Amino acid sequence: MPPGVHTVRRPSLAVAVAVVAVASAFVTVAPVRAGVTVNLDQWASSDQAWQNGNLNGNNSRYPEGGIVPFRVAFEGLKSGAHSIHINYDFTAGGHKAYDFLATWNVTNAAGKICAASGGAVSSMCPSMPSSSSFAFPSDGFATNGLTVSGAQAYSGSPRRLTIWGGTITDISGPTHTGSTAGNSTADFVVSFTSTGSAVLLAWGGHLAQSRYWDLSNGGPRDGAAMVSGAPWHMRTLQLDGAGNKNQDRSIQPSAIVGELAPQALAPATPRPTAAPTPAAPRVTPRPTSRPPSGGGGTPNVPAVATTVPRLTPPATSTDEGLATPTRDDGTGLAAAVALLIGVLAFSAYRPGHRRRRRR
Repeated sequence: MPPGVHTVRRPSLAVAVAVVAVASAFVTVAPVRAGVTVNLDQWASSDQAWQNGNLNGNNSRYPEGGIVPFRVAFEGLKSGAHSIHINYDFTAGGHKAYDFLATWNVTNAAGKICAASGGAVSSMCPSMPSSSSFAFPSDGFATNGLTVSGAQAYSGSPRRLTIWGGTITDISGPTHTGSTAGNSTADFVVSFTSTGSAVLLAWGGHLAQSRYWDLSNGGPRDGAAMVSGAPWHMRTLQLDGAGNKNQDRSIQPSAIVGELAPQALAPATPRPTAAPTPAAPRVTPRPTSRPPSGGGGTPNVPAVATTVPRLTPPATSTDEGLATPTRDDGTGLAAAVALLIGVLAFSAYRPGHRRRRRR
């Protein structure tokens, strides 16, 4: 072997196996996660069923101001923290489409979260765990001199995201993107934790009202019924930040008919309960006195006081109602004496009577 030349020996197979074994002792291999599925449904109001496809005039009739229910089912999740984007078309062709998100069952699909139609039937159905909800933040975005928060107040609809199989920890946004003179979107980021492999979320898309957009500001009608041609969309995007598992559902303008009145979806204000009227105090009757023992008679019942009106005596009467005595000036006595003398004289003048008596 020439000087300065060194040979490099390759490690034997046994040495290589030993090295791999030692290295593997210090490496934690992540568990293989089962395939995650995401499925988004929307409610077809005419069919009264969940629809895994699009809404149109054949299967749905919604007014401006109505709320389209949505549900998204996650399967195969790892327990713990997750996030998802809820993204919707705020304007379509320059007209307001879905202007904000609301509670899922305000106008439709109440009690139908586990209905077998559609594709987002959760594996937790039919015995769903208890649900919880989280409020969507108010949206101060302004366009055409009006704000989305004004539309929310105009509708009065409750605005909460509901979850089964987990807990919502935060909702951020919405972030508006694009020109409202054309096509624009709004986007919420929802953070939640799952207690198992299945989670179900539900919310509603509020259809913009022309009475607010933009009639309330002196502008032309610009609600969802004014969209023509192309549909507008609701999406779920970027589960846990990844670019897959995205879902998209659309609604055609032919499904929009009529419009709700302001505050039509506002929860009823409870009527105040009238304060109870205090009960009148009970009067305890006084006991009647009992007659003396051994005696008869009636009990000494207290007499009821009766007001007797005082009679006004006549002018020629006394105060007790008797005739007023007339003062005697002597003429009455003289008349009586004269009458007596006349009677005596008449008696003495009866001679026939005396003559018969003598015989």
